[in-house]
Amino acid sequence: MTQATQTAAAAQDTLLHISETERGERARRAAAGALVLRVVQQSVSGAPDEFTLRRARAEVAGLQKSAEKSILLRALRVMEDGGAPGHLSAALVAYACELETTRRLPEADAAISLGLALDEGSGATALHAARLARKMGDRQRALVLYCAARDLDVGDGQIARLAQVGEAVVSDDGIRMLGRVIRRALRAGDAEAAAVGLEERAALRRAAGDRRGAARDLCLAVARYTDPVDRARAAHALAGAALSLGDAAAAREALLVALGWGDAPQKDHARTRLHTLARDLGDQVGMRRWRSFQRPSLVSLSAYRPAPASRSLAPRLLAWRESMGQRAAG
Repeated sequence: MTQATQTAAAAQDTLLHISETERGERARRAAAGALVLRVVQQSVSGAPDEFTLRRARAEVAGLQKSAEKSILLRALRVMEDGGAPGHLSAALVAYACELETTRRLPEADAAISLGLALDEGSGATALHAARLARKMGDRQRALVLYCAARDLDVGDGQIARLAQVGEAVVSDDGIRMLGRVIRRALRAGDAEAAAVGLEERAALRRAAGDRRGAARDLCLAVARYTDPVDRARAAHALAGAALSLGDAAAAREALLVALGWGDAPQKDHARTRLHTLARDLGDQVGMRRWRSFQRPSLVSLSAYRPAPASRSLAPRLLAWRESMGQRAAG
């Protein structure tokens, strides 16, 4: 039995177990996913039998309309057309991404492991698998996968730099090692990898009680990110860090960044948080400005009590936000 066949069987068993132990929609989705992975197992062993293929398609067709349903149907079409392992691996990676987005990490880990077994030369897939292993608390496996991703990228591409960020996070001296990785990324002109490193270092610093250091790192990450959604996510995290320091002005600036660059849910959450902050500060004008009569997709619960911050990050954020606005206008 090949490695891909063994991994397919293990992935199928994982989803089948979840379908039998969970209830409701998650159980139904896991059962459909298990059938698709059964077809994958047959495909890597030779060819799927018609009965299993029809049954899998019927199960997937019965799911509620979603990105996950579309991805599974695409995977079935790839197998029906006798697609190459790389095409099937890409569908499984997309499936794992959707599962991760909806916080079904065991299912996502099973799917990405199978995707990697089908395309062992993909550094991007190894990197994704490493991140999932880290999220699930398997530090040793995460380290092995991060090293594999770095080696597959020959040690000098963006994937290698992102893998080095992950290696540093799972190490015993993460903050110091991340400093080195961030500097290497900046020397290489890789703002994205540097921003990821800064965001990860901020999480480690906040866990260690260094809230000001975490806020500084998040401020730099917001400026370094080039993807608007990543920038808005870091801005929301910065707002939380600023509020923990009593820096209401910086929190407001960070939320305005999220409002300016985020996707629809991020912007909606930014408006809600701006309204909550205005309420906590007794800012009647702000409350009227940010009041929404629509039900927010995310709830903003605030235990914030205004307190003066000794040194605010607001001027730095305001200057950066204005400069970015001028560049966009130009």
